[in-house]
Amino acid sequence: MAHALRALEQLRCEPNLDAGDFRRAMRCLVGAVTIVTSTDGHTPVGLTATAVSSLSAQPARILACVNLQGSSFRTIAQSRRMAVNVLSARQSPLAQVFAGRGGGAGERFDPDEWDTLVTGAPVLRGSLASLDCVVDEMMVAHSHAVVIGEIKAALLCEPDALPLLYAGGQFTTLRQGALAA
Repeated sequence: MAHALRALEQLRCEPNLDAGDFRRAMRCLVGAVTIVTSTDGHTPVGLTATAVSSLSAQPARILACVNLQGSSFRTIAQSRRMAVNVLSARQSPLAQVFAGRGGGAGERFDPDEWDTLVTGAPVLRGSLASLDCVVDEMMVAHSHAVVIGEIKAALLCEPDALPLLYAGGQFTTLRQGALAA
């Protein structure tokens, strides 16, 4: 047993997988596209994220992985509130804006498109679902934090719309994926 533990510890000290290989491998994972939002009570922040997953039903919890270098992480960490907005296929342009690929900061939080529920974190009207959370736990792992949110309210908007997905390094939908197969 001690020999196996020493071998594992030696592996931890060796170089990691090349970043390009990692990205190519991760493009094989299909993920739902979300916008994770928060606010300090005055200024809303948000980012496009695919590293989001359900954690438990009782109590209802979700987790999101957030880069430590971003303003969104700082606001989430300080305010202890966040919303996870699950995007529909028609919301691809907004996902691009929150990913920093076009549009200005003014295009992020158009008051006609955003609301709040219980915590005050921005929730997107017309998304598939918005999950309003208080931060239960945060675990830092190198460049990112795993943020666990306890869901306090949910807004279900477009149950029949196609979800926006991220696969192969681009946004896609179930129909597009089915046609390609």
